[in-house]
Amino acid sequence: MMTREIEVAGERLTLHAQRAIHWAATRTLLVSDLHLGKGAVFRRAGIAVPSGDTEDDLARLDALIAEFAPERLTVLGDLVHGAATERSAWVERVRAWRQRHDHIAIELIAGNHDRHFDVASLGIEVRPGQLSAPPFVFSHHPEKHAEGYTLSGHVHPGVTVRDGWRRHRLPAFVFDRDVGMLPAFGTLTGLHDVERANGRRIVAVTPAGLLPVSER
Repeated sequence: MMTREIEVAGERLTLHAQRAIHWAATRTLLVSDLHLGKGAVFRRAGIAVPSGDTEDDLARLDALIAEFAPERLTVLGDLVHGAATERSAWVERVRAWRQRHDHIAIELIAGNHDRHFDVASLGIEVRPGQLSAPPFVFSHHPEKHAEGYTLSGHVHPGVTVRDGWRRHRLPAFVFDRDVGMLPAFGTLTGLHDVERANGRRIVAVTPAGLLPVSER
């Protein structure tokens, strides 16, 4: 199952196995932690990683936009990974991608990595701190806010799932009482294992689709 409907803070949200959330009531698509250009940063540092990560991530965003036709795309922090110049190949690709989707409002809730690059130069609105979108608060960091239920990123949550004698570490959506976390969207992002706990909903992202691991 590639999608799964859940209720959070009284709103219906659609989780997607491409590590995104669609909030149909406001036609908003949510993703987090793309870390665009990370491969280029690694290669400049002499770390051998394959190219094509930015193209892959933009293609996945294209597919989500085609499926949901959102009016707004909100990135919950860390759109980019590190410093770059205007001549960096990935910067040119992202700017061209943004121009193809000029009918969509695209905004970034600034994350800790975004300080290394002028994201506004890509044609994307940058919002520092958090954004109130009742009943939600969009934030990069998974912190409780009095103004509403927090939807966030930053952690790159993952969970270990057993399949017989095999163990798989998988990206995951995590929903606690006051804070929800999206899995990292980016191709070259790692995982931080989260614990299963009472009152915590975890939905793992597998190659075959979404797998509820624990629910209220």
